[in-house]
Formats: sequence, structure tokens, C-alpha cells
Amino acid sequence: MKQRMILAAALVVLVTSNARSQLDVHLRTERSRRGMIPIVISAIGSEERDLRSLAREVTSVLRKDLEYTGVFEPIAASGALPRGETAAASFEGTVGRREPGYVLEMKLLDYSSREVIFSKRYSFRDNSKRIVAHTICDEIMYFLVGERGIARTRLLFCRKGAGAKDLYLIDYDGHGVKRLTNEELVVSPMWLDAERLCFTSYRRGNPDCYLADLRGGRRKLISHRKGLNVAGDYLPGRDEIVMTLSHRGNSEIYHVDCSGTILSRLTRNRAIDCSPSWSPNGREIVFVSDRTRTPQIYIMDRFGGNVRRLTRDGSYNTSPAWSPRGDLISYVSRDGPRYRLMLASPDGLVDEALFDDYLSYEDPCWAPDGRHIAATVRYGGKPWIVVIDTETGKKRRLVQGETAAWSLFPSRRKN
Repeated sequence: MKQRMILAAALVVLVTSNARSQLDVHLRTERSRRGMIPIVISAIGSEERDLRSLAREVTSVLRKDLEYTGVFEPIAASGALPRGETAAASFEGTVGRREPGYVLEMKLLDYSSREVIFSKRYSFRDNSKRIVAHTICDEIMYFLVGERGIARTRLLFCRKGAGAKDLYLIDYDGHGVKRLTNEELVVSPMWLDAERLCFTSYRRGNPDCYLADLRGGRRKLISHRKGLNVAGDYLPGRDEIVMTLSHRGNSEIYHVDCSGTILSRLTRNRAIDCSPSWSPNGREIVFVSDRTRTPQIYIMDRFGGNVRRLTRDGSYNTSPAWSPRGDLISYVSRDGPRYRLMLASPDGLVDEALFDDYLSYEDPCWAPDGRHIAATVRYGGKPWIVVIDTETGKKRRLVQGETAAWSLFPSRRKN
């Protein structure tokens, strides 16, 4: 667990749009009795027989993506809607060959009127077919609900091997696992943007902080001060990182820039202060401190002042993460042999366990939609990254590993 580690020593898809401008106002829908929006997904057709397998795969990925949103209930075109209910929309698509790859033409229709909500053409190659499905899902999410989808996001995570714990990358749906480090001890991965990340590695014997660029596979050492060098969270608007450093003998929280230069020191306390996370507006920081002799969650302003304690219950509260929506802070609280996954409002008026089960949850991190959380859960003694829908309570195992970090929304592409 990240906190215990600290306390111990951190496509190209080309798109052309034919969306109707008058449908910028998002479709109003009636949710089904199960609380989700029914949407009919017709199997993608193909112009050629040898493209049928490709069409089936894209259709399958799209249906799964829509299920994972927790918002939509995808229904096959041959399926029947419950009596008295109607779907919000229906999807239709056709894939054809266009050198050097393929082209998929799709349209989303109002289910009742058959009026076109939006239509698009996607040019792609074979290695981008899953990205096309993810992109379509995110487009449907935006046009029907008015929110950005997470189907094109990725997660970093750590996995133990023989004498090492390396850093890996995976798509949000569990596909495309890629190993990023080779036989190192890596902790506390963190995203800066869609292609840059930070992590702490013991490859030189000290917990040093590195910045890596996925596009070129390059990394550079940005903080190698004696002791801990653990990046906590990144604030894009000001290009600032809040980081835990112990070069002066005690773990304190600092502002640093992306070169590792210290901008300011935020905490000055004999206790251990660590695990900082920015509020979305950059005005406050939630962090962990044992200044009351046990780890508890605190909030301070961006300058290190106006410190207030958030958690009142529990003898061991750690791993805070501020939701991108700003309304909740997730953390874990020890309850006997288990760690409960907690959600608290920044004012402390709401503070509840998300689940009352036998599982133990560690190191929660938010998806950029502020709805989904990835956490480490142990099954049979093995750690798994589990994705949790905080609104429905549904869980799905993603991959064996621990200490996940969820990427930001991908950059918007111009149509």
C-alpha cells in the first residue's frame, strides 16, 4: 500500500463530422426501471465478406463500453424492450475498406422518430479498431448525456515480479497491457497529461522521482534528494506537482515544478505529512498526517494554511484522492483486518463506507468522470485492480496488480 511505503521510509482516429447543429441541445431521455438508458445497438454491417470479423469485434467492444458507463443499457437490435418502455436511441454502422486501412460510417438515431442525432465517419487501421469503438462510445455519451466518457482513458499500475515491482499501462477495459519498466521497484505512479507521467523508483537505491514520456519512451530524473521523493498529484492549470520529500529528515509536502525545482514548502510539522491530492480548482489540498499519533485525513489551502482535520472516526485513515467533480474525497479506513473504501464530502458532513463487505480496499484513484474509482482489492491473497462504479456499486476486476493511477480525459480532436 502506498501509504505504508511512505510511512516506512512513493490513433490515430481521424474523424469527420456531419452532426446536426440543432441537436447541440442534449437529448432528453427517460431512464428505464433499472436506472439506465436503453439504446439499441445494431450489428455493424460490412461491405465485404472478409470484413465481417472486424465488424463483429467493433460491435462487441462498443456494447461492452456502453455497459461499463453504468448509464446505458445496450440492447441488440433483435432484442425486445420491456413492455411499456422505449429506447432513447439506436446505433447503426457500416465498415468498408479504404487503403491503408478501413472506414466506418455510423449514425445515432432517435429511436422513435428515426431522426439523426449525429453521424460520423472514422478512418482507422487494424491496430486502432478498439479505439474506434471507444471513441463512438464517448461520442454517444456526450450527445445523449452531455458528459465526457472514459472509454479512451488508460491506467497505470504496479505489479510484483521476482524481486521487483514494475510499472505497467493498460486500457480502461483491461486490454493492451504494456510493461513500462524493467525489474525495478516502482511505487506511486501519477499522470501529468495524456502522455507524461511520474513515478518513484528505487533503481539507484534511493526512492527517486522520474518523469517519463510515453511518446518517445524517454525518462528523466526530476527529484533525487536524499530520502523520499514521491509525487502526489499534478495541477495542470499551473503545471505544479505536490510532492512528499524527506530530504530534511522528516516527510513534508512541497510544491515543485515539472523539473523538480522546489517552489514552496507547504507543511512544517514533526509528524509525517504525505499523500497530497489537489482539489479540482487548485485551491485546496487533501493529505495524510499522523500529527495526532495516527494517520488521519486533513485539508489545507494551496499555500499550506487553514489546516483542518477531515476524518473524525477510525484510528487509521489514509490514501485520500479528491474527485474530479470536487464533491467527494475517497480514502480508506482500517476496520479490523480490512480497509473500508470511504467517501467523504470536503466539509465533512458526509462520511460513509461505499461497501460493507468482506473485501479490503487500498489506494483508490478516481477516473476523470468523477464517477468511477480504481482500487486495489485482494482475492485469494493476490492484488487486483478493481474498477468500481460509485453510483451503482458494480465492480469489475481489471488486471492483477496494485496502486493504480487513472489518466486524464484524452485531448479533444478537431472534427
